[in-house]
Amino acid sequence: MSVVAISETFGSQGTEIGWELSRVLGYEFADREIIAKAAERYGESVMDLQHVSEEKPTLWERFSDSTRHYVSCIEATILEMAARDEAVVVGHGAAIILREIPHVLRVRVAAPEPLRAMRARHRQGLANDDTALEFVRDVDRERAARIKFLYHVDVDDPLLYDVVINTDRASVADGVRIIRAALDGEFARHSLKGLSLARDVSVAAQTKARLLVDPATRGLRPVVTAANGQVTVAATVSSDELHDRVIEMVGEIPGVRGVIDELLVVRIPRGYPAM
Repeated sequence: MSVVAISETFGSQGTEIGWELSRVLGYEFADREIIAKAAERYGESVMDLQHVSEEKPTLWERFSDSTRHYVSCIEATILEMAARDEAVVVGHGAAIILREIPHVLRVRVAAPEPLRAMRARHRQGLANDDTALEFVRDVDRERAARIKFLYHVDVDDPLLYDVVINTDRASVADGVRIIRAALDGEFARHSLKGLSLARDVSVAAQTKARLLVDPATRGLRPVVTAANGQVTVAATVSSDELHDRVIEMVGEIPGVRGVIDELLVVRIPRGYPAM
């Protein structure tokens, strides 16, 4: 049992490799479904989540709390899948989001631009080779800019990954064989400690996302950690009622065994805007 997180350049067939791998192993698979799952779970817009996950960030986003909310939903969804184990996740920064979990196999799938442009031309119905090449470059630039903005890393850095596959030389079937061989390595085998960490990171992410999307707690800036199912939540709240609401919400999240309360109640004088 393990988790595979695949990062791909556009047209490199990373999704195809991931899907075939999940079929062979009998693992859960998600690529575009991550957005739908996050939207359903947290009540956010599919279009907003897709934008924040895949497109180049705008200047407005750099000063907006909405980006923080949307990213938290996507991260919580990916981490929840990883905590269930036996999953293949493609794109949406999964290889970066899951890097804290030691048994996650992080894979980068790439191919030369001309080959990817040829695939994109047929797949997207583009007019000519030049148009297809520019399309591939635009998608790659936007995805790289998004990862740089959110996680401060270069998505093309090979040291972020355990395996790099070039589909100019390797077919989809070859890619599946390479990843299956890598999963036999000691570093990709899960342990009780690793599984416990995955569950804790998932619970903390779900807690943070839930607090950030609920209308009553959306304005908070919570710091959330978890250890052995015990969730510590720290934030400044403006009333005892809001304090109690936060503790209640956290306690209702699946996987939470107890809540460690580090909330600070700071009552705001009348005439000041509420937090």
